[in-house]
Amino acid sequence: METIKYKGFIGSVEVSIADNCIHGKILFINDLITYQANGLDQIEQEFQEAVEDYFETCKELKIDPLKSFNGSFNVRVGSELHQRLALNAIEKDKNINSIVKKAIEKYLDKSKPVSEVHNHHNTFDESKFSTPGIST
Repeated sequence: METIKYKGFIGSVEVSIADNCIHGKILFINDLITYQANGLDQIEQEFQEAVEDYFETCKELKIDPLKSFNGSFNVRVGSELHQRLALNAIEKDKNINSIVKKAIEKYLDKSKPVSEVHNHHNTFDESKFSTPGIST
């Protein structure tokens, strides 16, 4: 699905071959607002008009036009994957939420590496690593 943006709103753009039109809906709102056009050159204008009309209606009714996200959602991963994740979290002294959050960040922003820095201090006895013919 393609998307378009206008004044902080995001809309879908889909093709209906059966209806011979392009249509979409405003995403991430608490209502269902749709729009359609006969061509690509018209769909953005129809979307913008739908946004303007919806925004004015929300203003008149004194309601927030955008859907709010609370930062919490349920994910069904199956019992085996859940158990593997829980074990991995314990072994790495992490919690499941932090692992899932990091995985989502990495998935959504591949240009921004999500990584951890580990510093290791190693010591060794030089006498055990001497090379014949080379003195230390």
